[in-house]
Amino acid sequence: MGTLLLIDIGSTFTKAVLVDVDQVRVVGKALARTTVGCSILTGLKRALEGVDGWRQAEGRLACSSAAGGLKIIAVGMVPDLTAEAAKRAALGAGGNVVK
Repeated sequence: MGTLLLIDIGSTFTKAVLVDVDQVRVVGKALARTTVGCSILTGLKRALEGVDGWRQAEGRLACSSAAGGLKIIAVGMVPDLTAEAAKRAALGAGGNVVK
């Protein structure tokens, strides 16, 4: 299978780990402060910078362990459906729908 990029966005740190699935070993890992003040993408990009070869990963999995620290805003055409979809996504991501 090759390599897998695993990402965890926590309330304090965002962690990125590159795993060689065939050899069952960690190829690279890094962490960066989670940046909730501006955008979580900033912290994610910083964490990814520390993992060589992450772009070549054959698979990518991400989760949140923020325990409700992750704020989610959803935008959609049908308010009821959008709100329900956002609530369901928040349940799996450890987040809170704020708007």
